[in-house]
Parts: sequence; C-alpha cells; structure tokens
Amino acid sequence: MKYYIIHGTTDKNLVNILKSGYLEANIDKKNEGVLSQTDKVNQIFTQLLYRGLPNQKYQIPYWFNCCIVLDKQILKDYPFYATHIGGFYKNFLDAFSKDAKYILAKSKGKLDKAPDLKILKEHIRKKMKSDFASSATFMHSNEILFNKRISLKKYCKYILYSRSRKKGIYPEIIPKNLLLLASKLNIPIKYYNSLGLNNLIDFIEK
Repeated sequence: MKYYIIHGTTDKNLVNILKSGYLEANIDKKNEGVLSQTDKVNQIFTQLLYRGLPNQKYQIPYWFNCCIVLDKQILKDYPFYATHIGGFYKNFLDAFSKDAKYILAKSKGKLDKAPDLKILKEHIRKKMKSDFASSATFMHSNEILFNKRISLKKYCKYILYSRSRKKGIYPEIIPKNLLLLASKLNIPIKYYNSLGLNNLIDFIEK
C-alpha cells in the first residue's frame, strides 16, 4: 500500500523552510500555542496519509495552508515514533523507554525494511469511523514525530500551497518567491485547495 508522510505548515514558515532546505526539529513560537504548552519540543510533527479510510471524502487533509509531502523512505531511515494526537513526549527519547504509553509505532532508524504500521493504521481507521462528523477528524487522528532535521532535497516529493480557508475563495496563484525557492530545490509546488484524503493523494500522484 502506498502512503505518504505529510507536514502542514504556514506560508510564512514555508519560506524559511525552503530557504534553509530543511525541516528543522523545533517549533516556531507562533505555533507553540497549538500544542498547548510553553516549552519547546524540538521535534518535527507529521502525519501518515493513505487511501481507503472511512469517511475521508470531506476531511481537511492537513494543518494550516501549506503541505510538505515526504517520501515514506524516511520511516526506514530516521528514528521516529507515532502516537495519537497530543500523545507526544517533550523529550523524544522518552517515547522509547520501557514504560512509554500510547506508542502506535516506533523505530530507532536505519531499517532494512519498512516499519510495521498495522497498529497505527488501525488506530487511524477507528478514529475515522467513530468521529466522522468533524472535517478535522483526520488531522486529529495521528502524529508521527522525528527529532532530526529533514532534508527537502532527499525526502520531499511535493509541496502543496493554498490560501487560508478562512479568507474565502482566491485565484489559484502561488507567490513567486515560493515558486522560485522550490525550483531551486527541484521540488514541485502546486496550488491545492480541496477536501478529501483520496483527492489529495490523486493530486499528488497525477
């Protein structure tokens, strides 16, 4: 089964990410409030995206208005852990301790084969079945965390850009500075502003 790792961000943050060429393992102060905490976590928050989930048609696919789509190879290469929304640890290594709770998948990296994601996928599926009334159910269904900077050149397959959904309908225009920065890294960037998880995957793969 094909799947992707996605990271939602703002257009302002995307500029800085593209300039550096990396997703960094720290949180912008502006977004700390989203995590309901004051201490920095120093981890990169991502999510697992794949086809065939229940009630996927009307789901908002990603946080904020920009999405960085990462190759699943990163789950073989990098240390990571997956948990339910809000189940992250302030210290990344605590997720690997013997008494760690709510871990749905994890790896210390450098794997020869893809990690086992069965428990994580089942958790997402159950969440989508039980809470389908909300268009944000998928965004609240899982999080996968990394503690090392991620090279866009190596792992980024695609970048999606849209205007803020709260501001109404806008022309499908990507700012020139984002187009230029993405082109320097040879990363496709396209405008996307639709609902549905399968629709997003279709758009990535077409």
